Amino acid sequence: MRETISEETTPLSQHTFTVVIPAYNEEEVIGKTLEEVSDFISTRKLNWKVIVSIDGNDGTDRIVSSYSDIFPFVSMMKSNARGGKGAAIKRVLNVIDSDYVILMDADGSMSFKDMVDSLHLLQEYDGIIFSRYNNGNSIPFTRRLLSGGFNILVQASLGIRVRDTQSGYKAFRSDEFIRAMRKVGSTNTFFDVALLFFMRQEKARIREVESHYNHRDESKFHPIGEVIGQGVSLAAFRVRHSRFYRHVPKSMVNLYYRKMRWI
Repeated sequence: MRETISEETTPLSQHTFTVVIPAYNEEEVIGKTLEEVSDFISTRKLNWKVIVSIDGNDGTDRIVSSYSDIFPFVSMMKSNARGGKGAAIKRVLNVIDSDYVILMDADGSMSFKDMVDSLHLLQEYDGIIFSRYNNGNSIPFTRRLLSGGFNILVQASLGIRVRDTQSGYKAFRSDEFIRAMRKVGSTNTFFDVALLFFMRQEKARIREVESHYNHRDESKFHPIGEVIGQGVSLAAFRVRHSRFYRHVPKSMVNLYYRKMRWI
């Protein structure tokens, strides 16, 4: 069962946090998410920042700007192109100056307050993964199947012992996170696996916490495309970090970086 601790005894005010929210055309949901996060921070007068890293060209930026006008700690970084979730997160690395960093999806499928209840674990661990795949959450069978199969491959090929590597909800010590994230080359959603791989190399202590997750039907999630993209990325990453990499033709390496890394 997930550990919780009351707000009164959580040493939130003693540390600084940066909340990073990657957003690709999230006009319909970003407002509700920012409302929850901003109200939490402002009510408690915490010295935290919120950065929304935007890809796309819908009205997401206008909504974030309206929150920035009210809450000075909310800001955004924007690209009109779709660089991928990994690219959106790498975009903000140079402006993170806090003790800790929180990654969360724009759709608000996990309660920010529930995440905060577990942040005290960062006093003992270098990172927290808020896991979606537990018996208390209603997630479609196809998604569970794909995630479970992918996780088996990740554990077998890379030795990462995390059940939900692709959770969009994580928290880390900033120095550990930035150091590992700078090594990540993947710009798609595979960045999560690469990040955990590099943190594992640094012997970072990662704690996975079962969390309540409200699954939302996402039009942006395409199972076949996700399987292909994650599969190609995993195979390429495994080869890149093996003794066989030196034998791979340069033309194939260039093809991957030109055509496939963003999938």
